[in-house]
Amino acid sequence: MVNGQKVNDYAISNDMVGFNQLLGDLKQVTKPQIIFEATGVYSRRLQAFLDMHELRYVMMNPLEAKRKTKDDLHQNKTDKLDALYLAKLQSEHPQRLAYVQSKEYQELMANNRIYEQASHDLITNKNRLHK
Repeated sequence: MVNGQKVNDYAISNDMVGFNQLLGDLKQVTKPQIIFEATGVYSRRLQAFLDMHELRYVMMNPLEAKRKTKDDLHQNKTDKLDALYLAKLQSEHPQRLAYVQSKEYQELMANNRIYEQASHDLITNKNRLHK
């Protein structure tokens, strides 16, 4: 949306090809406002791409997005309609931009997840040996 008017309506693939297509369109707009739902694995790729290109964005919890858009009688849930309602929400009631953590902190968190998973796996395997 630009000034409350829908401009482009298309789907992108969740990979570099799709993200580069999106980046090309974003470069045509002054101060783009990007909003999307935090959908775990699927949104992390987009988030990493936006961070890499230093683009600010709003990443909404899906339940919060549903609550904030329910007033629009959003009954048919499709990705296309979700995107439109999120764009309208950001245009009419701007949401707070996501806090971008430092690369060091992101790396530390990723390494901590790996450590926690390895610790869990070790305990599980030790328990199997003792049975």
